[in-house]
Amino acid sequence: MYFIHPEILWGLLALLIPIIIHLFNFRRYRKLPFSNIEFLKNITRQTRKQNKLKHLVVLLLRMGAMAFVVLAFANPRLNSRSKNINTKVMAVYIDNSFSMMAEGERGMLFENARELVRSLTTHSGRDQRYLLQTNDFSSGKQLLGSDEMLKQIDQLKVTPATRMLSSVNQRQHKLLGKLKGVDSYWFSDFQQNSADFNHFAIDSTDDYYFFPLEEVQNKNIYIDSCYFTKPLVLPGKQAEMKVVLVNTSAASYEKVLLTLEIDDVQRAVAGVDLPAFKTIEVPLSFTTRNSGWQAGKLTIEDYPVTFDDNLYFAFQVSSRIKILDIYDGNPNQYMAAFYRSDSIFAWDATSYLQLNPTVFSNYSLIILDELPEVTSGLADALTRFVHQGGNLLFVPSREGDLDADNHFLKLWKAGSFLKGDTAVTRVTGVKVSDELFKEGIHRIPENAALPMVNFHFPMQRGATSGAVSLLTLLNGDVFLVRKKEGNGSLYLLTAPVAKQVTDFAFNPLFASVMYGLAITTDKKSRLFYFMGDDEQVMLPLNTAYEDDNAVEIRQQHGDYRFIPGQLRQAGRTILQLHDGIARDGIYQVIKNDTVATLLAFNYSRRESDMHFFNRQKLDSVLQKGPLKHYTVLDGKMNNVREVINQQQKGAQFWKLFIIFAALLLLAEVLILRWWK
Repeated sequence: MYFIHPEILWGLLALLIPIIIHLFNFRRYRKLPFSNIEFLKNITRQTRKQNKLKHLVVLLLRMGAMAFVVLAFANPRLNSRSKNINTKVMAVYIDNSFSMMAEGERGMLFENARELVRSLTTHSGRDQRYLLQTNDFSSGKQLLGSDEMLKQIDQLKVTPATRMLSSVNQRQHKLLGKLKGVDSYWFSDFQQNSADFNHFAIDSTDDYYFFPLEEVQNKNIYIDSCYFTKPLVLPGKQAEMKVVLVNTSAASYEKVLLTLEIDDVQRAVAGVDLPAFKTIEVPLSFTTRNSGWQAGKLTIEDYPVTFDDNLYFAFQVSSRIKILDIYDGNPNQYMAAFYRSDSIFAWDATSYLQLNPTVFSNYSLIILDELPEVTSGLADALTRFVHQGGNLLFVPSREGDLDADNHFLKLWKAGSFLKGDTAVTRVTGVKVSDELFKEGIHRIPENAALPMVNFHFPMQRGATSGAVSLLTLLNGDVFLVRKKEGNGSLYLLTAPVAKQVTDFAFNPLFASVMYGLAITTDKKSRLFYFMGDDEQVMLPLNTAYEDDNAVEIRQQHGDYRFIPGQLRQAGRTILQLHDGIARDGIYQVIKNDTVATLLAFNYSRRESDMHFFNRQKLDSVLQKGPLKHYTVLDGKMNNVREVINQQQKGAQFWKLFIIFAALLLLAEVLILRWWK
């Protein structure tokens, strides 16, 4: 047994009062004159003994009554586990994540949880204090009284924030500090991907009560992601994207309506059949006439879990693909002729002696055209360019410095050139399956006339170089090699593109290679981000800023705006959001009052995975965890009241002690009245 108010036990000192009264009051006797006491002697002795016993009984009854009154005010409780328990504080967690929008036996699970906590608060003691926690960590930082608790419950809403349960547990311990023996109530659907009980704080004093709220039907379909099948979206050209849809339920869906909007205009519609427990990819095609940033939205219809039925995305339609040729004497005439023949390409050429590396971010492809050497400064700038998504083509010079070329290749760990081979050979192997040829070549005919080569540099590559052969010569040497670095690629030709060396520039294969080099860059920004999962955004190269002026993020169709953290790293601008995005949708990045780029944010899909722990599975998992004292109950009203009644049994002891005190006082009255 322990006491809620042990300081009142000092009142037991008041038991000295009846003792003092009895010692000084009942020893006084009244003398009466009597003529002959011979006949009263035995009666007197007998009366003194009786009075002494009577007074002692009355003393004990009064002391007992007073002791029971003091103990009642100290509020006794029966619990042998802990002597430091503060049962006046109750921790409550309500899961208000999107998965709680599912339907239970009595409606939405979130509403069920709120009703259960209302009942918990209403039936608890008026002096009870509460720590209310939800997935919104910005609230719940102070203890609440009963009335405040009820107001907070009424104001709760479903939120996009998702939390691992261990983080909620750790925050609870942090906020409660040194308080021990707290009753902790958890109302959730206990989604499996967030119920990490193994990471709960080891606690031997707190009591945990888990109320799993179960769905009537485990049903949900959602849009997981999307991507373009072609690396670049060009104005006037048909773009094709794949939409990934997921069905997490045991029921199959037929003719689910999938719509695509671009800049608030519907561009494509599809009726989709979704088999049970399947993930499918749905192709959608559209054509856009305008260049610049475009805002997209994919939509399906599903009930009652609707937060994942939209997927926002943003992409840039490139008006032209820019190529830079860095040359020594004169630019390569064959490459210049090819790229100038198509209006989608913008060809620039500059001497390596007049080079400005700060403009590299404006280009998708850079060609090092037979340079005598690559300086360390240029090499560093090109490394950043490739890592950030650009493509780099290295074309060696027949009369160049082989050591200088190999020094450059060493920086990339791509291998090294050997002494030039003047044997006449030809290209025989083409890796058609590679992304470089995806738009230009589907298959090579058996008797195809492939390029002839009368000079090339054999390459020596280590097993760990990571370089891939794309074009192979008859003798087994490579003619074109790719090595991926960061988000971009380094391409190496082993021979100059010159008429005296090879007829590569006059072969149809040349057009496929040059086209692939320009369009397979990965300099595009991400199509979309997920709130909570992506707290940093790396801006595209052409929107990176060198000055320190603040960047503002503004909701496209709304008034919400904020200033994110801004960090420059490796020549790119990184925005640090710090939970600044609260709603899904399209957001504009504003710099100097100009829209620099669009960002698309969506609610995290972690809540879309409808796999939960029911009562039996939850109990099995908890048995393997660190919690010592826990109870798993059905999320029903009678179970909540049962727990409350169990917790309040100790509160009935004070009433029992008052009854005992009253009985003792009644016994005293009867003794004084009838004991003669």
